[in-house]
This record gives sequence, structure tokens and C-alpha cells, in this order.
Amino acid sequence: MDTFSDFRVCRFGDFENPMSLLTAQLPEWLETCLDSQVAILGSGKSGIGVKALIEKLGGNPLLYDEGEHVGEERLFDDSSAKAAGLVVFSPGFQHDHVWIERARQNGCRVIPEFDLGASLWQGPLIAVTGTNGKTTLTSFLHEAFSHVGIESFAVGNIGKPLCELLAEDCNPEAIAVCEISSFQSEQIRELKADHVLWTNFDQDHLDRHGSMPAYFRSKYRLVANARNDSLFVDSSVYDYGVGIGLDMPKAAIVSSNHGAAELGLRGSVFATEPEKSNYLMARALWLSLELDESLLVEAAHLFEKAPHRMQYLGEKEGIRFWDDSKATNFHAVLGGLKRFEKPVVWLGGGESKGGDIEDFARRIAPKLKYASLIGKTAIQLSKALNRDRIETTIHDSLEEAVTEAFAIAALEDNIVFSPGFASFDMFENYVQRGEAFRKAIDCL
Repeated sequence: MDTFSDFRVCRFGDFENPMSLLTAQLPEWLETCLDSQVAILGSGKSGIGVKALIEKLGGNPLLYDEGEHVGEERLFDDSSAKAAGLVVFSPGFQHDHVWIERARQNGCRVIPEFDLGASLWQGPLIAVTGTNGKTTLTSFLHEAFSHVGIESFAVGNIGKPLCELLAEDCNPEAIAVCEISSFQSEQIRELKADHVLWTNFDQDHLDRHGSMPAYFRSKYRLVANARNDSLFVDSSVYDYGVGIGLDMPKAAIVSSNHGAAELGLRGSVFATEPEKSNYLMARALWLSLELDESLLVEAAHLFEKAPHRMQYLGEKEGIRFWDDSKATNFHAVLGGLKRFEKPVVWLGGGESKGGDIEDFARRIAPKLKYASLIGKTAIQLSKALNRDRIETTIHDSLEEAVTEAFAIAALEDNIVFSPGFASFDMFENYVQRGEAFRKAIDCL
């Protein structure tokens, strides 16, 4: 697929029998598995999507969940495994989970949710992965395709799970732009992307993967399993992959030697880093497909980022506030701080994901004027930053941290809430954390 004309610019209503598009293309292994029960591990959003799809295909799905059991949810025991021909698991299940081991021991075919959806998707599939920038890039590509009249869907970590989308009346020959985390990619077999875009690579999720090489290899499966060699990567991805002996073509590196003015991005959200790097990744794919670059620039000026991604919230008494609650790892914080010419008043901390906090502190120290810290990592962060002569305070609540930061800040300072860690020690998710930051500002 190399040109604009290869993409289908049609709507689902153009087809007389949408369901026939799925059933006519059922893989033999899936058709066989539908003769038995289909066990679905995890009753969250992706699990519910799998259930709806299996029912649409005429199968017999059963949900299993370790949480509070409601309705048909239950525990996956040996009798469950013996009754199931296919076991589909949600991204939260690690490869060595006792239920997955039980399924394999009983001869079940075991696949992740994304594999099931990918095995049925008949249109182009674009896989977007990386430590940071996945959501912005996925959203932008989807909106850019829509801007030029090409039907696409943003799926995966963003939007709907692919299985849920297939269970609805959608066009399975449209483009699927898939945001894929390491949790989703680490065990894929059926997902064979037409294009892989890997935004960057740095420390993250080491609490799950155990080491940087293991984290990298979990994402590299997308590359190794791709349908062709349409690959676009950041230099950090290339350097690390080559460093651990993996095949990474140098031609896949997306050049960063382009200014915002040259690209026509001034006035758009992509005018500064890290968003400019996301645009360059989209642009590389766009040009490889021989699409009109001027239309991509138009889409860039229409695009708005999702909340809590280095979002300017305004100022009070000449002090500017930035909400970057989505920054749950070190790379995101470092990328976001690049936009500020002078050191900022930083609000950070949270629940560790296994990275090197001392190294992180050394890397951000030159960008900080002061640090107001929260969460489980606050004490360790404080000690590390103090060694680099950054003054810090530790707070029991985000509200206290905001109040302290505002008291310390001077005219024209930037107060940047870019935690660098997970939110789960104090909040349900990064969205709730970001909203709490905004409310704290309102109370100043």
C-alpha cells in the first residue's frame, strides 16, 4: 500500500451485508475455536469488547475476573480451562499469570485481545507505539486521514478496543490506527501491522517488564511481526535496538532536523517539542503514502491535544500554570521541560514504575528552580534533588504542593505539574490527578 488511491474512502453503508465481511474471512483456527467455549480473562473494557465480538460471530463467550464478581464473572479454574478452546486475555494479565499458565497446560489457544481483533481486521493497520507520544500521534493520524476523506478509526489504548469496534456496524476495511502499549504487544502473534511508528524509547514499566531490554523487546514484537518493512522510528529507538543486537534499519530513523517555521507549524500545537517530534513521525508516514503534505499541515492547525498533556491553564498574578498530569514516566517529563527557556517550579512525584530515580533527578535538575513533591517517591526524589542543590518540600496532598509552589514562584515563573510517576498511590488515574491540580489552582 503506497499511494492515496490504495485507501478505501467508503462508509459502512456502502456494504449490503456488513457481517459477511467478518464471517467470510474467519481464520481457520478461530472458526475451530468457536465450536467450544471462549474464555475471556478480564471483564474491563477490552474484555467486554471481546465478548460482544464473539457473540456476533456466533460463539459462546464467558467472562472471568479476579475482582468483585458480578453477574456472570467468575474465577478461571481447571474445569473452565478444560471447557474452553480459546482463551482471550486483557492487557492487564502478565504472560506468567496463573490463569494463562492453566489455559496453556490444558491445551487452549491463548491470545491477547488485540490479536483477536487484528486477525479479523481487513483494512490497513497502523501500529503506533513508544514510551511517550502514542496518544497524540494516534489521534492526529486519525484526524488527518479524516481531514482528507479517508475513513479511519483510532483504537487500542485510545478510543475503543479493536474487538469492540468490530462488534459494531463499522467498516472493517477502513484504516485502523492502533495505539499499542508494551502490555498489548508483548505476546502478539496475529497482529501484523502494515506500518509501525515507534515514537521514542526510555525507562518505563520496569515494574512489569523487569529490565530495559525486556521492555524494548516487548515493543519490538510489532516490528518483527509486521507485514512489511514500513517502519518509522526515533533515533532513541534505533540506538537502543542496535545496542542490544536487534535488526533496526537505519533508513527507518525519522529526521528531527526541521524547524516549526519550515514545516508550517507555527501557531499549531506541534510548533514546540515534544509535539513537533510526533508531527514529524506522522509526516514521514504521510509522505511515504504520497499524500499531500499541505493537507497534513492543515490538519495540524486544526488539531487539539487531549487534556493533561502539557496544557497551558493560564496565569495568576503573573505566574503561569501547566498541566502535564499525563507525564507518568521520566522521558515525558524531560521532553516537556525542553520547551521552557528558564528553570521552572516543578510539581512531581507519585508511585514508582521501577526507573532510576537518582538518574532522573540528575537529568531534570538543570531545568528546575524548585520542586514541590508528593506521593510515595517524594522522599527519594527530595534526597536526590537536594544532592543537585535543588530546594524541595514534601507534601501530603496535591493541594498543599500547589499552594507551596505558588508561594515560592516569582513573576513570570512557570509552575509545571509533570509528575513523572504513576498516579495510583493518591488518585484513580492521571485524569483525576490533573483535575485535582486544576481545582487546587482555582482555590489559590
